Amino acid sequence: MSSDQLSVETRRGVDRLLRFSGNVGGLNEDDVLAVLREAGITTLESLVRHALAVPPPAEPEPLGSTGLLAPVRADAGPPSALVSHRVPQVAVVVDGVEYDPADVTRFDGQVLTFVADGSPDRVLAFTDDRPLRMAIWAATALGRSSAGTTTPGEMRAGPRPPTIGEVQMFEHHFYGGDWFWLGAKRGWPDLTRVRHGSWPGSDWNDTISSIGATNCLVFYYEHINYGGIRLYGTPGIDIPDLGRIGWNDRISSVANYGPIGG
Repeated sequence: MSSDQLSVETRRGVDRLLRFSGNVGGLNEDDVLAVLREAGITTLESLVRHALAVPPPAEPEPLGSTGLLAPVRADAGPPSALVSHRVPQVAVVVDGVEYDPADVTRFDGQVLTFVADGSPDRVLAFTDDRPLRMAIWAATALGRSSAGTTTPGEMRAGPRPPTIGEVQMFEHHFYGGDWFWLGAKRGWPDLTRVRHGSWPGSDWNDTISSIGATNCLVFYYEHINYGGIRLYGTPGIDIPDLGRIGWNDRISSVANYGPIGG
């Protein structure tokens, strides 16, 4: 088998297999051996050398609640003229006005902030998210709920219990495939530096397809360094299919500001 025929999914599956992960399926011996040979691993000794040579994973950076009020970095992401919006599968409500899914392209060139509020037939968006961020910051600083958020005790019940103090992000829709975590008051400014396995080019940039509910206030960004179009995950809300709201394989940085009042 040519190495060109080996999919990214196969390579990641081999990596999970070698880490004794339970999230492995659909692999066969030939695929495993082909991926290993491609990496120069032909003996047990070379396998051990490969494992020991893997650099340590990047660490998330600390975040303060005042980061919610910080302006978007001018060097984060492309010029506004290059900003384009993916068409979601549901209606888009921009600044209170509902648009058909395809009409989100009217806002190309403008950085929008989307809000996943758990609605089955719409996604919210704002051309100016400063009031939203101020409300979230106030709720965090005062330790109580404000409009558009829920307190940890009021989180909606879903098919999966929400995580407490951290957020779990998944490789595939409906919480499938591999996953990773981000704790409260921490940020990943560049998901290209967050290793997804141990093979070259395997990272978490543009790879997230679903997100579990959490009691934390989390923003997801289209570009590294918290730049570009952004998505706010309302506390207590599962996002089982990011493609439904136009965000599949689109996240390049994540900021978890922790629980309200936390």
